[in-house]
Amino acid sequence: MHKSKFNYMNEAIILAQNCLDDKLRSPFGCVIVKDNKIIGTGKESIKVKNDPTAHAEIEAIRDASKNLKTINLSGCILYTSSEPCSMCLSAIHWAQIKTVYYACSREEVFDFGLPDKFKLIEKRKDLSKNENFKISQIKNEKAIQVFKDWRLRKKINKN
Repeated sequence: MHKSKFNYMNEAIILAQNCLDDKLRSPFGCVIVKDNKIIGTGKESIKVKNDPTAHAEIEAIRDASKNLKTINLSGCILYTSSEPCSMCLSAIHWAQIKTVYYACSREEVFDFGLPDKFKLIEKRKDLSKNENFKISQIKNEKAIQVFKDWRLRKKINKN
């Protein structure tokens, strides 16, 4: 059965939701799809692994590369719960993934206190002109709700 891009985005959001129960994780999830099959998944794991590069997208790239036994992920599509940060965009580029879909924009994530300190304004201009790379938003209220729930849980845990 052929799943739609909305189904794959929901899978990424489910991974983000799963992070809500873990105090060491922020709510980010990612899946990588090839030939209509999920071949890599990732959840934000920075504090879990004590690794500042363990963002959901990079974890999914690592998983997909391991599963496919290659560093070349051309032909794959990446779905992530939030617009990729600068580091993740670079990893996506190096993995040769040409199509990326995200649910929450960086601005929406900023509203929840999760800043991307390195803004790639110029890089993004170049990406938008590059016909070999496509990055698009798929708005999804479930993704925004995950961040609302996370912010609420953070407030409750502080009290």
